[in-house]
Amino acid sequence: DIAPRTPVAEPEVVPSQPLAGAVDPREYVVGPGDVFQLRFSGRLTGATVLQVGPEGTLYVAGVGSIAVSGRTLEEARAEVLRRIASQFHGVNVDLSLARTRIMKVFLTGPATNSGPLLVPATSHVSDVLPDTLLGPKASRRDIRVVRRPQPGAPVEPDLVADLTRFRATGDRRYDPVLRDGDVLRVPVAMRFVTVEGAVGRPGRFELGEHDSLRTLLDLAGGPLPAAAPNALFVRFTSATQTESLQVAIAEVASGAFNPALRDGDQLFAFYQPRFHETARVGVVGEVARPGTYPIQIGRTRLSELIATAGGFLDRADLSAIRVYRGTGLERERDPELERLLALPRRDMTATEYAVLRTRLAARNENYRVDWRRLQSDPALDLVLEDGDIVRADPIVLSLRVDGEVRRPGLLNYVAGETVGEVVARSGGYTNRAWRGKVRVVRAVNGQTMLARNVRTLDPGDFVWVPEKPDATTWEQAKDVLGVLAQAATIVIAIRSVR
Repeated sequence: DIAPRTPVAEPEVVPSQPLAGAVDPREYVVGPGDVFQLRFSGRLTGATVLQVGPEGTLYVAGVGSIAVSGRTLEEARAEVLRRIASQFHGVNVDLSLARTRIMKVFLTGPATNSGPLLVPATSHVSDVLPDTLLGPKASRRDIRVVRRPQPGAPVEPDLVADLTRFRATGDRRYDPVLRDGDVLRVPVAMRFVTVEGAVGRPGRFELGEHDSLRTLLDLAGGPLPAAAPNALFVRFTSATQTESLQVAIAEVASGAFNPALRDGDQLFAFYQPRFHETARVGVVGEVARPGTYPIQIGRTRLSELIATAGGFLDRADLSAIRVYRGTGLERERDPELERLLALPRRDMTATEYAVLRTRLAARNENYRVDWRRLQSDPALDLVLEDGDIVRADPIVLSLRVDGEVRRPGLLNYVAGETVGEVVARSGGYTNRAWRGKVRVVRAVNGQTMLARNVRTLDPGDFVWVPEKPDATTWEQAKDVLGVLAQAATIVIAIRSVR
C-alpha cells in the first residue's frame, strides 16, 4: 500500500538515437542509463519513470534496488515484475523500456578516429564502423570485439565481426551487438583472394577465417547469368609457382566442391560468348516498313530482310540499293596511307599512287547491289552481317552539269543521252573548257570516269567540265624549241639532198 500514487518527474537523460527497428528483449542487454516506465493499474493507478543508475540497479519505491545491468531486457523485466508482485497484491504492473542509453566503446587499430566512442546501446559493429572510419589498410573481416568482464561472471570469448560478409549477405551473425565498454580491435588486413570475370562484384577481397571457395563466390555477388559453366581456380604452391584447376560454378555454388581458401587464391569466371546478343541490321529509305530488324548471323540474306520490311516502294531505285558495312578501318591508324595522302601527286611513283588508290578503295564501306540482277542470280543475294545498314534511295530523274559550260545546273534526265548531248543542252562548252578531261561521277557507285569512257548517262550522274590550264613560259619555250628542231631537221634533210 505504499506504491506511488502520483507520477514521479522524468529524470533528465541524454536523448537516444533513432532506432533501426524494434528492440529485441531477448537480445538487448540492460545497462546504466536505460530509462524504464513502470505502470500500475487495478487498486492503484499511475506511472513512474525509472532510470538504471551507475551501479546497474533500478530503484522502485516500496521494493528497493533491483540489479538489472548485464541482464537481457526480457530477464530484467521478469525480475522487476517478480519483485513488485511480491510486495503489492491486487495491482497489475507493466515495465517497458522508454529510452535506450548512450554507452561508451573503445576503438583501436588503423582507424581515422581511434579511441572512445559514444554510441547508442542498440548499436551493432557495422553501425559504429562505417568504411569512412576505417583506414585503407584496416581489416574489415577480422574485427575483434573484446568484452569487459562482468563481476562474478565467466570471461566471455572475443567475438569476430566480418563487415565485408555482412554487407554482402546481410547475415547478422557477422555483425555482433555491442555492449558497454566493448573494445573493438581492428587489425591490419594482410591476406587476400581474388575473383575476376563474370561475377557481380569482381575484385580483390580480404581473406577471412574459415573462408571457402563458396564464400568467395558469395562475396563477389555470385555468378552472372552470362557466366560460363566452368571457371578456373588458381592456387600458389610456392612464392612463384601456381597450380590450376577447372571447377564447375554450379558445384561451387551448391557446396559440392568447396575447398578452404588460402592467401593468394584466385578464381577466374568466364563469359559465355555472345550471351543474349541479338544481331541486327537497319533498313532505311524507300521500303514499306523502315527500321531495325534482327537477323541470324551467317543465314539471313538481303532478300529476306527486304521481304520482312514489306518490300520496296514504287519510287525505289532498284539499280542502286546500298549496303553500308562498318569494318572498323576508320579506327585503325595506317601510317603508310597517311604518308601517301600528304604527298603531291607529282611526287609519287606509279607504285605509290596505285597503293594509295587501293587503300582508299579498301576503306570504302558503301556497297552497291543491283536488285534486278539479284532477282535473276541468287548468288548475288548477299548474307547480312551485324550492324549492316541497307538504304533504298528514290529514283533521281535529273542530271547535274557544272564547270566550263555556258549554263551549268540541273537538267531533266533523258534516257540514252551521251555526255556531248547533255553538254549541248547546257549551252555547250566555254572557250576555256578542257574537253579532253571531262569527267563523270556515277550516281550508282560514286565512281569517277573520263567522259570518253561513258557511253550513256544514268539518272543522278554528275558531269564536270574542268578549266583548261594556262600555258606556262617553259611550255611555250618547249613548243618553240620543238618547232625549231623540226625546221632544223628539214633544212638538214634538204641540204643532204643537194
